[in-house]
Amino acid sequence: MSSKLCFIGKTMAAAIVVGLATFATVPRAHASTLDFSYTLSTGKVLSGALDGTLLSNGNTFDVTSVSSLFVNGTAVADPTTIISEDDHLLGFEDTAAVSLNGSYMNLYAVDGSNAFTFGAGDLTSELFGTLAESTKGYGGSGAAHAYDQADWSASIVSAQTPEPSSLLLLGTGILGLAGAARRKFLHG
Repeated sequence: MSSKLCFIGKTMAAAIVVGLATFATVPRAHASTLDFSYTLSTGKVLSGALDGTLLSNGNTFDVTSVSSLFVNGTAVADPTTIISEDDHLLGFEDTAAVSLNGSYMNLYAVDGSNAFTFGAGDLTSELFGTLAESTKGYGGSGAAHAYDQADWSASIVSAQTPEPSSLLLLGTGILGLAGAARRKFLHG
């Protein structure tokens, strides 16, 4: 094998390694699914999967939709609207969010006459007390009750996905190194 071809092979291998290392260190969007479970005051367990984004603090999960919902293991209709409880009750523009450790809840979900709500650590709970309940359609009693962090459990179940900008950075880095190797080969 000629020394020029060997150089190109080594350069391309280095380009791939550098590209992958760059890709591994670039921040990612944390579009994810969060599995959750909450034991209601009625003794029933509301559980399911929330879609959204895990923020960089590793605890706050901004909720965009509900992908599945169960009461005592039996599937119920998924809510079609997800907003913050502050939006629903007070008219503020807050993101619907929950925390993995259960310390913060600000979620209101509506589907026709059914709704479920959590409110701990948000403006609604500050004004009206710490709330957590679901309507009868979601296993609740139809009234708000005190939220208990011990009754909440949650975990992220989907892998982090790279942002398109990360993939673009990886691709341009590899192309740049390949161009440098080609130039070295042609003018070497």
